[in-house]
Amino acid sequence: MTFDTNTITAFLTGSVVTLIIREIFNQINRKVDFNRDLKKITYQRKLEKAESAVAYYWTYLNKAIEMKKSMETIHKALNEIDETKLDIRIITETLNKNSKTLDLLSGDKYFDINGIHLYFDLEDEKSWSEEDLGKLCDCLAEMNYRGNDVEFWTSLYNSHLDSNEQLADQYWSKMKEFLPDYLNSLQKFIDLLEKNRQATYLIFKKIKKQIEN
Repeated sequence: MTFDTNTITAFLTGSVVTLIIREIFNQINRKVDFNRDLKKITYQRKLEKAESAVAYYWTYLNKAIEMKKSMETIHKALNEIDETKLDIRIITETLNKNSKTLDLLSGDKYFDINGIHLYFDLEDEKSWSEEDLGKLCDCLAEMNYRGNDVEFWTSLYNSHLDSNEQLADQYWSKMKEFLPDYLNSLQKFIDLLEKNRQATYLIFKKIKKQIEN
């Protein structure tokens, strides 16, 4: 029996080439499958983060709006303090409830919400920046300082209202001297809340737009 070495060599070469080509296609298919699975997993993670973030920011947004509206009502009542019939105590209770909710949202329980920044580009220095946050902190400090002055003279007014009405009226007039500065700081806080509200709403729009891409 004779062997044609050319035939054998051609056969072996052909077999090797076929195996190599087949393996190349297998590698390509595996890469395609991997990329497809990776995109699927990434999309699922993006969707999960988006859902959590939207729920978080929606709760925050509603409470911030309620707080802003409450502040506006208080501002109106104080601006018309001699004529107003608004019960500020009820508004204060609403503010306290919203403040507690906002404190909970800033706790460690919602720390993983920050993971959304791995999948979404939500940074926007124009809508809300570190400078704005600094202004908000300064405004809170100023409100507390101005509010203490108003509270001090109001307390004196209340304590003398039944025993010495004339002296009480003097304390009331003194309180009203400090009131414009307090109202000014309160208005600045309201304006910053509105800017923050708009920035938060912009986050919703960015998440929705990027999840669709």
